[in-house]
Formats: sequence, C-alpha cells, structure tokens
Amino acid sequence: MNIFVTNPGLQILAIASWQRAATLLVTGDAVNLASAPIVKVVRSPSTALAIHRVIAVQRNAFRPWSNATPDTYAPNAAILTRDARICGYCGAPAATVDHVRPSSRGGGSTWRNLVACCSKCNSHKAARTPQEAGMALRITPRVYDPWQHYQRQVYELVT
Repeated sequence: MNIFVTNPGLQILAIASWQRAATLLVTGDAVNLASAPIVKVVRSPSTALAIHRVIAVQRNAFRPWSNATPDTYAPNAAILTRDARICGYCGAPAATVDHVRPSSRGGGSTWRNLVACCSKCNSHKAARTPQEAGMALRITPRVYDPWQHYQRQVYELVT
C-alpha cells in the first residue's frame, strides 16, 4: 500500500511505504490530511497512529519539473521515459534522443524539440529536419510530468 507524500500545496513529492509515512508522521515532519481515507492504523502498547492515503510535509518542498515549460532544458533520460522508449518516427524501440530541429540549426535541448529515436531513424535523419528527411513525427513533443496521473488521484482523495 502506497502513501502519497505531498508538499503543503498538494503537489506530489513522492510515493512512500506505510512504514516511511509512519516515520514522517511520528517525527513531526508530515501531517495526515484529514479528508483523505485512512489506509492503516499502526498500534503500540501506548498509542495508535492512523496513516491516511495522503500526507503533507510541514515545510514547502520543491517538486522537480513542476515549473517546466516547453522551452526549458530536458534531460535525455526524461525524454526516453516520456516517450516510453518508442521511436517518435517509426515506433521501433528507441535508445537515443533526436533533436527535431537539429542543434546545428539552433534547435535546443528542450521538451518541445526532443523525441526518443531509434538509431536507424536517427542516422537517416542526421542534421536535417523531419520534412527534409521525408519523415513524419508520430507524436507531438510535450513537457513530461511523471506525477500527472497520481496528482489527479490526490485531488480526488482530498476534495
């Protein structure tokens, strides 16, 4: 059973085990969100600790990628994860990242300009645009937020 750990603004920071959530609650580093359902009660001879599905850390913590825009720097590993390691041109397994607008022509390493790519398509496209190489993108590059799916669940649990 996983517990959502959020900052005070309800942005997900991590998914923790009930043991880690209990540690955060006992040390006072986090508090339960009363509107979230209780998922476990931990008992000792002297006390009982209810652990809710969503807990919030007491101090404000930064969430990576929360302020990413299409024009901010994107790491290659995040691009491969975003595109599920599927080539944006042919759909084959991808191991590299390609600049849609080549970096030699001013294309940056941004969310909007990078796609996962197989080595065959990457070498065929080379330093050309997809149109010049006669290739079509199967996806639209976008900003990747690894917590987006879980964030909806948190909002549903606490509202």
